[in-house]
Amino acid sequence: MSVQLDSYLQGSWKAGEGDPRSLINPTTEATVATIRSVTRSLADAVAYGRETGGKSLRAMSFAERGAMLKGMAKALHEAREELIDIAIQNGGNTRGDAKFDIDGGISVLSHYAYLAKELGKDSKGNDKPWLIEDEPVEVYRGSKIRAEHILLPRHGLAVHINAFNFPAWGMMGKAAVALLAGMPVLCKPATSTAWLAHRMVQILVDAGLVPEGAFQLLMGSAGDLLDHLGPQDVVAFTGSQAVGLQIKTHANVIARGVRVNLEADSLNSVVIGPDVEEGTELFDLVIRDLAVEMTQKAGQKCTATRRVFVPEGAVDSIKEALFDRLDQIKIGDPSDKANRMGPLTSKRQLEDARAGVKTLSADAEILRGNPERSEGFAGVEAGTGYFLEPIVLLGKPDKVADPQAAFHQHEVFAPVSTLLPYDGELATAAKLIAMGNGSLVTTVYTDDRKWLAQAVAEMGPYLGRIVVANEKHAGASMAPGCVFPVANHGGPGRAGGGAELGGVHGMSLYMQRVAVQGGASQLARLLGK
Repeated sequence: MSVQLDSYLQGSWKAGEGDPRSLINPTTEATVATIRSVTRSLADAVAYGRETGGKSLRAMSFAERGAMLKGMAKALHEAREELIDIAIQNGGNTRGDAKFDIDGGISVLSHYAYLAKELGKDSKGNDKPWLIEDEPVEVYRGSKIRAEHILLPRHGLAVHINAFNFPAWGMMGKAAVALLAGMPVLCKPATSTAWLAHRMVQILVDAGLVPEGAFQLLMGSAGDLLDHLGPQDVVAFTGSQAVGLQIKTHANVIARGVRVNLEADSLNSVVIGPDVEEGTELFDLVIRDLAVEMTQKAGQKCTATRRVFVPEGAVDSIKEALFDRLDQIKIGDPSDKANRMGPLTSKRQLEDARAGVKTLSADAEILRGNPERSEGFAGVEAGTGYFLEPIVLLGKPDKVADPQAAFHQHEVFAPVSTLLPYDGELATAAKLIAMGNGSLVTTVYTDDRKWLAQAVAEMGPYLGRIVVANEKHAGASMAPGCVFPVANHGGPGRAGGGAELGGVHGMSLYMQRVAVQGGASQLARLLGK
């Protein structure tokens, strides 16, 4: 029996008028929920969020908004088991993958709740509506006039258009930052996995944790939403480069100067330094991380590893160790705890992945895995479900350094990675990283400090985050695909050019930087120093 998922707009649950769209269990292919898109104008919902929600949030101090986030985290954690079950049914997640998503969203809420305690306070502990960015500076040498920068909540609506792969983390990760900054949210989750996001919002609404108008949920199509945005509004989008471009070039978005943040396609990489040797803890970490990034969420992560740059002499040892690790991962019905990888989230994702592997195969050979396999998955009837076993390819020698090669141009959003041999030289590795045209994350494994320093300097401009791993810290290292709220999430170029999270830095997306200029003592009194 499936459930009907309505939108939550203007303070109430509202059924859409569009044709019903089914949400599918990707393991069984059974319908678990239906959505009807809202076809009427969304102008009133946008205005309601801006006016009612914005006013409610700005009436609260940073500390009060932080307490709200803490309450949201607590309510969602109490419903964790129910949410995990939904993620298994609608997302094809294993229990571990479901926890990764749900706990990730809860952790961002908790982190920003913690940050809020010290925000917006003057020297006497009084609450102020702004954040002070820097110290006052003379407008010119010897002047009595100073300039200082503050951040204030924008008087608009934060529109969050989220991806299918992280319906919990994606939604709450964006919402926590916007709400603490003082901006109301209208969230539009990706339709195929929207049941989890819908249930989370239901829990928050039923608990009365969010002020009136501060959180709205739009199910199904975005309709005419972008037509009604203005210069104080913000759009934060996670998804494909093609859809991101449509948003960024939307006529009204351009004409009204709507602020847009994009997180799009990303050819994330691993660079194995020439000093990494088989039998070391660092080598073992490389293999562990590669296996995790290929199979966690069935490879459907924006931070998953797509390109693996391996010193030419180490290809065989890396390949053999990785295959041994992947062979230990049981694939099948994610409701069975014995299975460690489930299906892709939808039939379309499976079709796109198979087509993507074919594209990569023009410039690489498949070493492991059969993209057409449709049987032999644990607990699943042959031909049922959207399963794809891990696929490992090896770049053709004459294509590795070709910037137009498929593996430098095309991301397969699935458990698919390509091994790319290189000569071990830093300059070569940096040039190959740049061929991805901008990525969210790259991981460098080496104990050579000089090599590492050069890697950071040369690769960094093409990345949003760089993870460095060595022998000493291998035991404490975490897989690079894990995004922490203290670190920047975003990347240049192909990755969208956006930036989210990063602690307090992430709040600037939803705030306006204002230079306040005046006498030194005047600024001190005004800003509470």
